[in-house]
Order: sequence, then C-alpha cells, then structure tokens
Amino acid sequence: MTSIDVQATTTAPPLAPAAKVRAKVRPTGQSRTMTWVWNTLGLGFAAVMGFPIYWMIITTFKTNKDLIARDPAFWPRIFSLDSYRTVFGDTDFLPALQNTVTITVGAVLLGLVVGFLAAVSVARFNFRGRNFFIVSMLVVQMVPLLAIIVPLFVVMNNAGMTGTLFGVMLAYLVFTVPYVIWTLRSFIVNIPAELDEAAMVDGCTQWGAFFRVILPLTLPGLITTGVYSWIQAWNEFIVANTLLSTGGQKTSMIWLTFYATTPTRGADYGSQMAGGLLVSLPVIVLFVIFQKKVSAGLTAGAVKG
Repeated sequence: MTSIDVQATTTAPPLAPAAKVRAKVRPTGQSRTMTWVWNTLGLGFAAVMGFPIYWMIITTFKTNKDLIARDPAFWPRIFSLDSYRTVFGDTDFLPALQNTVTITVGAVLLGLVVGFLAAVSVARFNFRGRNFFIVSMLVVQMVPLLAIIVPLFVVMNNAGMTGTLFGVMLAYLVFTVPYVIWTLRSFIVNIPAELDEAAMVDGCTQWGAFFRVILPLTLPGLITTGVYSWIQAWNEFIVANTLLSTGGQKTSMIWLTFYATTPTRGADYGSQMAGGLLVSLPVIVLFVIFQKKVSAGLTAGAVKG
C-alpha cells in the first residue's frame, strides 16, 4: 500500500451516525413486501367499514327514481336536495333536535360535576366502604338499561318528573355518573398526592389545591369523559322514549325512529337517510374537533389505576 493510500485511509471521514442508522433500518425485500401487504389490508378494511357511510351520504342526494331502480347506482345520476327539504319540512324535527341538545348538555354537565367530585373523593380519601363503592361503579355499568327502566320510570313518575326534559337529564345520570367516576378516578390516581400537599404548604386551602392542581391536570380526562358521555346521552333512546311518552315531547332519536317507521311515508329512503345523517352529524363534528384531546386523555389515563 502506498503512502497516498494510507493517508487517504487514515483521513477518510467516519460514517455519520444518521447514515449508520439508515443503513441499519434500510428495509429488505421481505419487509417491503410485508409493508405493502399490511397497507393493502388496512385500505381494504377501511373501504369495507367506510362503504356504509358513503352509501348513506350518496343516498340522501339521490332521487326516488334512482333509489328504487333495479340496478343500484354507486354515484347519483342527478343530485337532489329533496330529501333534506322533506326532513326540514317536518315540524317535529327541529324541536326534537333542540330537546336532544338541551338534555345532552344538561346530562353531561351534571354528570361531570357529580362524577368528578366523587372521583376525587374516591382517589384521594380513605373511608369505609371505599373499595365496595369502586366495584359497585363497575357493576352498575354492566347492568343493561332495560333491566332498570321499569323501576326508574316508577321513581321518576312518583317524583312528578315524567314527561319533562329535566327528568330525562336526571335519569341519564344513572349511566353517565358511574362512567365518569370510574374513568376520572384513573386520571386522578396518576396525579401525585405530593402536589396537593406542596400547594397547601405554599398557602392553598384544600379547595385551592383542587382548583390549582387537580382540575388543570385532569382536564384531558374531563374532555375525554365528556365527549363519550355526550355520545351516550345523544344516542340514548329507551329512557327518553319511556319518560317522555306522557309529555308529548321527543328527542332526535325518538323522532328518527318513528319517522322511519311511519306507514304513510312509504319507501322514502332518501329522507330517512338524510334524517339519520343530520342526527349523527353533531356527534361526528364533536368527535373530530376534540379528537386530539380524546387521544391524549385516553393515553394519560391508561398508565395505572
């Protein structure tokens, strides 16, 4: 080896760390094949799951002639808004939607306030029957609504709250509060109790430590729990239909059920799909807006507890 070769060998720059990493993780032919396979399976699964939603949306823009055609069309030949005009022309649609918004907002706010305070007490204080209370919250969520709808109606009827929106709000606490307690407890347990003690050493009262420490750190959990409580309350049908049967009022789910089963309406599938899409749209929009918060909340509450 000549002196020039030796000098070139000794003075050659070392391989950069990033280049070493790229050389190590460079995919092989087999890994590329598996990546394509999994991506194809993922796209196929997404297409299968998303096709009903696509079909529902395009059905709302089809004419009745296209809907009852012998050969189904995967794209509307003529876009029509008659289905939406029919839905908004129904005098019960907007009042039912307003009732749903009122009941859902009230039930979620009441459920978060009551459930959050109960979750703090369970996570931060030791008292007799604490473990039994925690287990009972889990058991209550396993009980179907059909099993308690009769005693719930008797209790609400004796209290004079059947046929009222406020009575439905209180009834919704049966399934929102246990869920809120069980979910938020895991978030609060992950907050070190030393932070509360440090805040009280610095001059905060117990309520001050609650508002300055626990509440801000539990905010992702509150958003996550609130979104799922909203979905539960918005989509609920059995309790609302039972308690509002004597008052003549409707929620959007009650309206949609009877709207789709009215014999005089016939095979008006376009307006039925339009009504279902309009009723589902607020939940979809809410979930899209708070998607990042929901994901962060689920991750934060999944450590222990």
